Amino acid sequence: MRAPLVPAALLFMLGILAASLQPLAWGPLVGIGSAAAVLAWLFRRRPWVSALALLMLWGALGALRYTLWAHQPVHHVARLVSEEPARAAVHGVVVEDPVELFAPHEPFDSASPRSGRMVSEVEPEPEQQVCVIRARHVRARQAPWRSVSGLIRTKLQQPRVELAYGDEVLVEGAWSSVRGPGNPGQFDWRAALARQGVQVVLSVKPSDGMARLRTGQGAWWMRAVTALRARIESLLSASFSEHHAGLLRAILLGERVALDEDLKQAFIETGTMHLVVISGFNVGLIAVLLELFLRVVVGLSRRPRLLITAAGLLGYCLLTGMQPPVVRATLMAWVVLGALWMDRLISWPNTLAAAALVILWAQPAQLMDAGFQLSFGAVASLLIFTGRMQALLEPHLPIRLERLRRYVAVSLASTLAIWVGLWPVLAWYFHLVSPVSVLANLVLVPLVSLLVGLGTVVVLLGTVTAPVMHWTTGWLAWLVDVTVGWVHAFHQVPLGWWPIGHPAWPVIVGYYLLVGLSVWRQRIRLSPGWAAVCWLAGINLWIWTGVGAEARAPKRLEITVLDVGHGDAIVIRTPSRQTLLVDAGTQDAGRYAVVPFLRAQGYHTLEALILTHPDEDHVGGAVAVLKHLRVRQLLTNGFEASSRTAQQVFALADERRVPRARVTAGTMLAGSPAVTMTVLHPPPGFVPGTRPASNDNSVVMRVAMDKFSLLLCGDLEERGVPWLLAGGGPLRSTILKVPHHGSALGAAQRVFFRAVNPRAAILSVGRLHDLPDREVLSDLRDLGARLFLTRRDGAIIVRTDGTRLFVHTYRQRPPTRAPQGPVT
Repeated sequence: MRAPLVPAALLFMLGILAASLQPLAWGPLVGIGSAAAVLAWLFRRRPWVSALALLMLWGALGALRYTLWAHQPVHHVARLVSEEPARAAVHGVVVEDPVELFAPHEPFDSASPRSGRMVSEVEPEPEQQVCVIRARHVRARQAPWRSVSGLIRTKLQQPRVELAYGDEVLVEGAWSSVRGPGNPGQFDWRAALARQGVQVVLSVKPSDGMARLRTGQGAWWMRAVTALRARIESLLSASFSEHHAGLLRAILLGERVALDEDLKQAFIETGTMHLVVISGFNVGLIAVLLELFLRVVVGLSRRPRLLITAAGLLGYCLLTGMQPPVVRATLMAWVVLGALWMDRLISWPNTLAAAALVILWAQPAQLMDAGFQLSFGAVASLLIFTGRMQALLEPHLPIRLERLRRYVAVSLASTLAIWVGLWPVLAWYFHLVSPVSVLANLVLVPLVSLLVGLGTVVVLLGTVTAPVMHWTTGWLAWLVDVTVGWVHAFHQVPLGWWPIGHPAWPVIVGYYLLVGLSVWRQRIRLSPGWAAVCWLAGINLWIWTGVGAEARAPKRLEITVLDVGHGDAIVIRTPSRQTLLVDAGTQDAGRYAVVPFLRAQGYHTLEALILTHPDEDHVGGAVAVLKHLRVRQLLTNGFEASSRTAQQVFALADERRVPRARVTAGTMLAGSPAVTMTVLHPPPGFVPGTRPASNDNSVVMRVAMDKFSLLLCGDLEERGVPWLLAGGGPLRSTILKVPHHGSALGAAQRVFFRAVNPRAAILSVGRLHDLPDREVLSDLRDLGARLFLTRRDGAIIVRTDGTRLFVHTYRQRPPTRAPQGPVT
């Protein structure tokens, strides 16, 4: 077998996957592994039996390693917390270089420990610092102190003391376990932190206690690295504008939080984000530069060069914060350097498998990480496809210079190889297909390589002699501008990229089967003609299966109330495949929950974006929606753009030529013939004595299909409820989306609930303001309504054909089915 480690690595991965899906006891796994080892020894003269037994052994080892990792002491502190924040004091040591500002993708519910924003965008974002503390002792509520072991991710708002690696601290705040995603398509922040050994988060407000007891408690070499990193950050900030420094910090140090959000999106959508984040590309480039310097300039022999290169990669890994992609690439590079040191012939598939085994043995949960899958998938794609594609491309390139022709052929073949090998995976995780990445990488790889090489040398020399930074500032700034200019140019290429929904598993499996047939057709003696027939058959099957599924799909109404913390975002999908969005949550909710959900579902066009009123927790997310989706119409209650966020929303709508219109009581919204959508509030002249932007003037609309109806009430409050009751519109509904996150509605509350008489009530609520109100819950229960809370249940999905109703939640409850009677 040419690459014996490849099947071993695959079975090891299958064992990890099995143990992650179904928790297993370590005893039976030890028994299975021991039995497999004995069988392999007994039947060592029968190769196939011995090989099968060894594969079983590797599978058992993978499952056992994951089981032991899941129960290691670092997770014990997680047993003391729940998802509900509780007061606690923590004593421990900072073990990770603190990061300023906030990290994206964290939950955006402000009372839970997170890095997102829930404050109004009119106010400046408060200074924040995020670090990881290795806990030694904790005290929950008024309980006595107890010794613990574990990592706690701590967010400090407006910290009185700037913490650093190695500080021994005592902090008080609200701690909880990390909340999982509340919506389909949303990033799983809990799983991402768990892979780093973090399962508890602590939120420290300015009013909470915090003290630094001692400094210098970490490893001396880590303190030196963090000091060097801080020095580089300071030099970049002092020498460059915020725009240039942000991109340089991202490229050189891996600080993605420093990157402009729109520029980051452009890199993602052009398929070049791997050039900006610290990844295997950077590690390979640093290794090549070190090798050239040590061989050409210093003149060292081979083995000293290998040793110094390995040490240099370790230093680079430490300097960039030991981010998982860098650690993976460094380990892969060490495997290659080790083979060269021992004068072994390098088998790249074996090398890749060995690196995967080393990484997964140290951290088995990395298998579920998208970065791990993309890193190894990219290398595997390069190994499988690059040579074949280069042989096809190079003879047809109209370039006379042989070296230039070869460079262009290799570059095109490499990017094509990665695109062919990974587009289904990229579509699965990012809901995006980006063919323009083939050309974008051809141009941007040399530019970013120059930035990384020159920038790394300059900043390291600048830490010793500051004038070096001043001498090279202009050149580096020019390179940054050229790189950004090309990124924006490729981002504007028509049909260069487009969003797609989640590809179905049969499509992914079928695609890779066809690719495998094409690659190994000579081994299985398949002619090119029959390979083409297989591709045509597969494409036809995919097309006609999709057409048939669309034709057979039930004509039903689907309404999803998204979990956006304290805010509203409701997606309406009509039987005729029209999509409407009622409110969009906060800006962070729009970016990290609403847009990912819409893209995951394959909804790329909104017939209407309806903003019930201008509160930040309802209109903030419209910024991301307007940037990333096509919106045909923007409907509001007629409020003026009095806040900065509302001004930004209206400006974006005008920029994208989205028509705006006002809706009032009596407005009928166009949609599917089977569905009626009627606006019941506000009255044409607004509620007397209130401003247009008032909660009491929120848009209230009723969505009905045959015997089913849903009443959406925005943030309606007690002054607006009597006007809604007096409006004469039909209020009785099957489901009520409770007004204003479950706030009390005053004297008319019970009258209003009885007028609606819902069978189920949905409350879009976070952890703010002690909502929902207890009397609201009591009154709804008295009516026999079943209660659904987004805080507890996650997204709430309602499906109906007008007579039957199916309700299920993303987090907890299984689907429920309830027959519908007539609505009166």
